[in-house]
Amino acid sequence: MKNKFNNIEIRGILFGFVASISLLMMIHDYLTSVLFKQSYYFSESILFKIPIVLLIVPIFIYRTIKIKGAEVDFKFSKEINVTKIMLYLIPIVVIHIMIASLLIAFISQTFMESHFTFRFLIQNKFNQDFIFLLTIYGLMFLISRYYSLNILPYKEMTIQSLSIKQGAKTEMIAVNDIEWISAETPYVGLWIENIKHLYPSTLSDILTKLNNDDFVRIHRSTIVNISKIDSIHSRSNGDYDIKLSDNTLLRLSRNYRHQFNTRFK
Repeated sequence: MKNKFNNIEIRGILFGFVASISLLMMIHDYLTSVLFKQSYYFSESILFKIPIVLLIVPIFIYRTIKIKGAEVDFKFSKEINVTKIMLYLIPIVVIHIMIASLLIAFISQTFMESHFTFRFLIQNKFNQDFIFLLTIYGLMFLISRYYSLNILPYKEMTIQSLSIKQGAKTEMIAVNDIEWISAETPYVGLWIENIKHLYPSTLSDILTKLNNDDFVRIHRSTIVNISKIDSIHSRSNGDYDIKLSDNTLLRLSRNYRHQFNTRFK
């Protein structure tokens, strides 16, 4: 099981958010046309989703959609300076609607039978989409701020490699390559492909340093990388044998069984 935060990226979250809204709006257009017995034009439905599609631009440019001057230190349990955020979001939405109207007017007059003027579109989009887009930008801002305050710091604290000194040589090993860790006082043994690398630490300290949910204590002298586990076999005394993908056998003590079970699912 991978660290639950390691593969979470804010761009993916926001892309999914925008795609879901676009799909729901197209379904809404279709159901409305069926309900009121009106003609449904797929091309026009897509055309008028350009204001939503344009949300991809700020997502692509800004990794966490940080708005200069609106760095309000909040979590959902803290007070949010809504007025300050709106002062920055409103001009963005106005520019967004103007660009979207220009694009729709250009595409409709160049490639489609139905022609829409820029003046008509500006009025239409301000009347119909202003509050909607302001709400969407606000939600995107909240999602990105929550990510930067609660998920990103966790990811930054998770180390990716360790430096191992072997005489005058220093070797970097990837944390994800470590299969298990043994106590070798005053060192710990980092086992990779049946090769032991000594690292100056204790099991408790190395577990804290790694800060990685893949690594869990299974014995007073052993830590295992649960992503390397192949199978688990019960013993008659309540302990378990853990077999790794390279056929290494490790003992899971009954004293660490509950902690192990909360991680290995």
